[in-house]
Amino acid sequence: MHLPARWRTVVCSTTAALAAVALSAAPAAAETAPGPGGCPDVPTVQPFAPWQDFADYLLAPEGDIEAGASSWLLEDGAVATEGNEPFAVSAPSDHQSLRLPAGSSATTAPMCIGVEHRTMRFFGTSTRSGALTVEALYAKRDGEQKSITLGTMRGGGAWAPSHVLPMRVNDLAGEDNAMSVALRFTPRGNATWQIDDVYIDPFRTH
Repeated sequence: MHLPARWRTVVCSTTAALAAVALSAAPAAAETAPGPGGCPDVPTVQPFAPWQDFADYLLAPEGDIEAGASSWLLEDGAVATEGNEPFAVSAPSDHQSLRLPAGSSATTAPMCIGVEHRTMRFFGTSTRSGALTVEALYAKRDGEQKSITLGTMRGGGAWAPSHVLPMRVNDLAGEDNAMSVALRFTPRGNATWQIDDVYIDPFRTH
């Protein structure tokens, strides 16, 4: 399986660009300063605390869908739609989610992943029993495009948080501890899915 052609140039160039961005960032801009790894340090939240998950999470690129998924790669009918996950973990004013009919897929914009980014979670619901597969898309050091399955969410007819899914690719970040990764969501079977609020856990000790 391969990265969508639209992302290949971005994925191959993002890691190199990250170092330049970090060097040019103003010291006062904490959200762009290098963190413990090679990726920029960004503010975190605890969106899954109501489910006894008190880990710190950061939002994936446009992971709340509130800009209409403009940075996502939407294929075969995937589309931003009205109707937020009911828990409003990102903001009470949020009102959009991503609709994934059978046969479609949706891929986030590439994001920086380091060894500290160990897990991810999101919210989802489906119209009937079925499954939604989550994959990480990345480029090897030699430029070969790869994908790896992170896990599967089973549909149940009501909005719910996914299980904690291991990122799996974070150990491949290399010496610079910064690799470019996109997340792809693909329904399996005939169910239509909605997903919302995609978060990554940059594991930290306090």
